[in-house]
Amino acid sequence: MKVIDNETGTAKLTHRDLALAAYSLAELHNVYVHALDEESYNEEMNKEQMEETIEHIRIAHVKFDTILQSVKPSEDDDPTDGE
Repeated sequence: MKVIDNETGTAKLTHRDLALAAYSLAELHNVYVHALDEESYNEEMNKEQMEETIEHIRIAHVKFDTILQSVKPSEDDDPTDGE
């Protein structure tokens, strides 16, 4: 995994933030799908609830990924700038 230097003190939402959110949602989706396949989900959640949760995660990922694809990274986000 690539380490990204990014100031955490900034209040601006960056291209990297969107990328991290989309990636995290994709990974979370994969974990839930694997748990569903293995039938190892929480006792507090039945199969239908698990499938519904997976769909909500998938939709959130699609939304973040769409935003990420629609915005051009700013010059502040370009790691090759100034090198």
